[in-house]
Amino acid sequence: MNGSALIAFAASVSAMLPGGVQADRNADEGRAPFIGLEGPATDACPGIGRIALFEAKKGDFMRVYTDANEVAPVKDKLPLSTLVWLCEADEGWQGIVYPMPDNQDLGDCRVSAALPTPEPYNGPCQYGWVEAKYIELVAG
Repeated sequence: MNGSALIAFAASVSAMLPGGVQADRNADEGRAPFIGLEGPATDACPGIGRIALFEAKKGDFMRVYTDANEVAPVKDKLPLSTLVWLCEADEGWQGIVYPMPDNQDLGDCRVSAALPTPEPYNGPCQYGWVEAKYIELVAG
């Protein structure tokens, strides 16, 4: 294998996640939370939560980050009481999936059915990471 072929092969291997699932490497979107982690007998995202447990101030929103840490870029802001799907958890962070408010509902996100194996969320709704302490469990 020549040098350029080896580099291309290494890049394709490094872009793969467990189970051979291709990762979405769009830097603007960030790390997609995994769905289907609780097995094929459970919904892909097993819970629904509400952005609820912080003291909202005028114009204040829950910041949605591109990864599970507070130094990651903010990709979105959700108002208090927004309903979100609860997917992968990472220590004090919660991976969420949520609809675009203008043209989607929570049911449009395609995470309420079981998956045979875990995979990173790949649409059609938005996803990101919030601090878990600000989520109130609604169902799940």
